[in-house]
Amino acid sequence: MKNVVALNGRFTRAHYPSGTQVASFHLFDALVRASRELEIVVFADPTFPGVRDWAEVPRTRLVPVPFQRWSRPRCQLWEQAVFTRQAWRKGCRLAHHPMNTSPARPGPLKSVVTLHDLNFFLHPEWHRRIFCWAYRWLALPGLRRADRVVTISQYVRSQAERFLGISADRLRTIPNGLVPLPEPEPLPRNPPFVFCVGSYQPHKNLARLIQAYQRVRAEFGDLELRIAGLPEKRYRVDPGLGELLQQPGVRRLGYLSPAQLAAHYQGASVFCFPSLEEGFGLPVLEAMSLGTPVVTSNVSCLPETAGEAALLVNPTSVDDLARAITRVLRMSTKEKEDWVNRGKDRARLFCWGVAALEYLKLYHEVLDE
Repeated sequence: MKNVVALNGRFTRAHYPSGTQVASFHLFDALVRASRELEIVVFADPTFPGVRDWAEVPRTRLVPVPFQRWSRPRCQLWEQAVFTRQAWRKGCRLAHHPMNTSPARPGPLKSVVTLHDLNFFLHPEWHRRIFCWAYRWLALPGLRRADRVVTISQYVRSQAERFLGISADRLRTIPNGLVPLPEPEPLPRNPPFVFCVGSYQPHKNLARLIQAYQRVRAEFGDLELRIAGLPEKRYRVDPGLGELLQQPGVRRLGYLSPAQLAAHYQGASVFCFPSLEEGFGLPVLEAMSLGTPVVTSNVSCLPETAGEAALLVNPTSVDDLARAITRVLRMSTKEKEDWVNRGKDRARLFCWGVAALEYLKLYHEVLDE
């Protein structure tokens, strides 16, 4: 019974998955479908799209947990007080928690935790106070006791080592993968638009993006700025953002399905992602994979993710943002093709299948200790 791994699917509570929830699902899906000797026990809500299929895969057991019917606090309580006991009874000897949080006391189970970012710890000014307090209790103890902490970028790894004191031998870096988005229905090219993906969080830097867009629009009068995403209760309100979102040419799209998202990536004249802090920056790769030139920040993990396939700017400078967007809009056909090809080549480097194999090797390493 030594080689049985429990996967904590608390992320399947999300009704509108984004960011870490999307990444966690695709990682688990790749793990379940990988060629492996390990037996996997997944604790997840089968009403989450794609989860029910896992029960049909050999060496996989799906344990239904009604996360979508539970409140967030109840899900967190289950993770802290119930998960370990249930996993142990199912014969599991190692647990993988894919979204920062994990039981403060892992008990008899060995523990692997995926750390996406430390924003809750390093930037409390962006979050509501109760969220920061809760995450310090729900995330930090488990991270410090985990047998391995997996970071999704070298940038996050350096933060974990520096600010949490996690030793290098307990840290691994396994980048997220990229799943092809559905084939989109083409959007009309008129009017042209700048596209951005990001919930209304202070670090997404939407206020400066809108200000930059207003400057660019003075030259390109029919240009729109389309923003996909929703507000999130755990974040503080960015002062002044509400008024800026009402400005002419700014369109709020809300939550987009994968097909709608793909259509907007592909139809955009430029994708702009001026975030102040990211752990990975998946939207950058999604846009690249669909052939859209990308403008993104020269800070946090974004240069690491984008490589030399995006225009990197100082995200605190409205002037820099406006100049980069204008540069893309003025590109010749040949120059644009060059950036598009670079982006597609870059996006191909990130694969969930490869990530799953790295995690499976890590599970064996921890179980054999």
